[in-house]
Amino acid sequence: MAIDWVEAGRTCLPQCLRHLVQRYVSMSLLKERYFARRDPLSSTLESDIDTMGLGIRLGIIKSRVQRHTHYVRACQELGLPFRVIDIAAHDWHRRVLDSGCELFFSWPDASLGPYARLQKDRCELIEKHMGKVLFPGVEEAWMYEDKIRTADWLVVQGIPCPRTWVFFDRDEARHFARECELPVVFKTRFGAASTGVRILRDRRALYRVVRCAFTRGHAPYGHDRRDREWGSLLLQEYLPNVQEWRMVRIGDSFFGHRKGRVGNFHSGSGIAEWNMPEVRHLNLLYQVTELAGFRSMDVDIFERPDGQLLVNELQTVFGASVSIDQQRRDGVPGRMVRCSNGEWRFEAGDFARNACANERIRYVLRSLSDERGRARSGQPGSGGIWRQPSGENVTTAARNPDSIWPSYRR
Repeated sequence: MAIDWVEAGRTCLPQCLRHLVQRYVSMSLLKERYFARRDPLSSTLESDIDTMGLGIRLGIIKSRVQRHTHYVRACQELGLPFRVIDIAAHDWHRRVLDSGCELFFSWPDASLGPYARLQKDRCELIEKHMGKVLFPGVEEAWMYEDKIRTADWLVVQGIPCPRTWVFFDRDEARHFARECELPVVFKTRFGAASTGVRILRDRRALYRVVRCAFTRGHAPYGHDRRDREWGSLLLQEYLPNVQEWRMVRIGDSFFGHRKGRVGNFHSGSGIAEWNMPEVRHLNLLYQVTELAGFRSMDVDIFERPDGQLLVNELQTVFGASVSIDQQRRDGVPGRMVRCSNGEWRFEAGDFARNACANERIRYVLRSLSDERGRARSGQPGSGGIWRQPSGENVTTAARNPDSIWPSYRR
């Protein structure tokens, strides 16, 4: 039997050594083949099974590292017809039109910068210019694996977050490096699971990071050595002894659990702690997602020792390598539901299958069914998955952050 060298390397070599090798050798093509080889659904491109009798076919945007197979599995489990479309192909436009799909599901890319940009650009064309329904939508994917965009959005909306400094001018960055308090956190704008994050405790190390950012650039650990970011720099205040919560909204289902910590980082630790979130965690998740109309969003929240809550990152999709669940109470998986009076109740059940792909599909189909029902009865639509954020709330938050975030600020 042929040796799977990628699997052998992942099994036998420590992560730090694998990352060192990838600083000099490009592994992108090997990784792409590896993920396709290890996923039994990578070659499953379509199905016409329609046990639900919906009479519609779902389009699934292909992922180069097989993340789209979460949706393939969900469709198989729910008995829904689907087509997988490769929008990286030269004839991608024709493939979208010929698929016969009006409803598409995507999993934005976090493996390679050029492909991530291509997917965002073409998904925007599919949704905004070809008139297709896309979920998660381009507004939710706009910030995905782009920490500079996320930092700017949080500041504009007045959402409480760690202090962050973004530089596009080398001299300005150098001046800041001479004056700032240490330690400080350096982050690449692209890179999941803390692969592009470093805590800089020494000023010489900070100077090196600044110099590199404006010369040859930075590549996140484990990423293609050619996938470098240069010409910009993101630094963030170091917050010791914080807890981090993964708070998730999928449609009208809410989830939350505390992330475990390995070394200096929670992200990518591979540890989930099943502490139940408090009402204030859930309310912050609700307000952030309601503000922008997000219906597929992970809001990572820092909790300081004094109890202050800060939004660290937003990701419209996320991995589920630790557990299929996103919430447990006394060992029982489930979700949180927001009642009409603003109170929260726990509902036991399996709501996070296939990295929440099942729940995303259910939510979109429920919204589509509701819209069709209203159209038949002549009632005005509520927006459903196309629900828009309140312009009044957005404007108010941007002008006066304290008016909408009083409970989460000092």
